[in-house]
Amino acid sequence: MKTEKIVAVIFLVGLLFKLMLWPFGGVLVVISLGGIGMMYFPGAFYFFSDKSISRQNIALSIISGLFLAFVVLGILFKLQYWPGSHLYLLIGTYTSPVLLIITYILKSKATEELKRYYNSMLLRIGVLTLLSLLFFLTPTSTILKIQYRHDPELARLKILHYSDHANMEYKKQHDDYIRKRDSLRTIGEIK
Repeated sequence: MKTEKIVAVIFLVGLLFKLMLWPFGGVLVVISLGGIGMMYFPGAFYFFSDKSISRQNIALSIISGLFLAFVVLGILFKLQYWPGSHLYLLIGTYTSPVLLIITYILKSKATEELKRYYNSMLLRIGVLTLLSLLFFLTPTSTILKIQYRHDPELARLKILHYSDHANMEYKKQHDDYIRKRDSLRTIGEIK
């Protein structure tokens, strides 16, 4: 859990930087979410355990790690505007509540020794279920409007370009606008 708290802080700082259009926002988001996604899937049996690997439900850890990695990668892909985010978030949004219910049922039947493990799993799965639902229901256009709130025309062009990557006219309009805006900034007409 300590590692996840550190990663959460890095993610929140990266998200703030990204939404404020400050440098390194995207890098911090990729490092934090990509790193935790890689820890969740291949190393879930180790990462989710307490101090001893034997004090856990290994099958639950591995399955949870796989599906929680989908959630984390879906959020990463959505924030970076990469293709595939909808599929990852769809899988995560439908599987994480099921994992939450299964974990709750297993906790009620668990020995005292395993209750701490199940409590941390419930917290982890609960938080990621809420985040998955939030990002799944938030349109990418809304994220673009928030990120480019100071330049509505750029936000509009990015939404058009994002919605149809194959349309070269949208790409040309977007690129022309960026070039024009940057050339005006260099000569000092726009602050």
